[in-house]
Amino acid sequence: MTRTVLFAASLAAGLGLFTLGATAQQQATTGPAQDRMSIAEIATMLEGQGYTIREIELERGRYDVEMIDSAGMRVEAYLDAATGEVLPYRDDDDGRRERYDD
Repeated sequence: MTRTVLFAASLAAGLGLFTLGATAQQQATTGPAQDRMSIAEIATMLEGQGYTIREIELERGRYDVEMIDSAGMRVEAYLDAATGEVLPYRDDDDGRRERYDD
């Protein structure tokens, strides 16, 4: 019985430390939540510019956005998480845009 209780306590402590480490690592890579725009704010900003949002993800402290422009072309962009400013990046497909057909 004592071993079971000790095992359960050590397992709980280990999981707690793992969760604490994962949370600290996420904050280190994405910055504090109050310093960045929310996904809703990013979506509202882009929709106001005429884009249809397909997906928004927070990765490495920036938003990775997939959207469709008013001409029906698929557009991918990285946005600064704090300002919403478009960040430069090299596209894997040499900058080609493609029509998105649902």
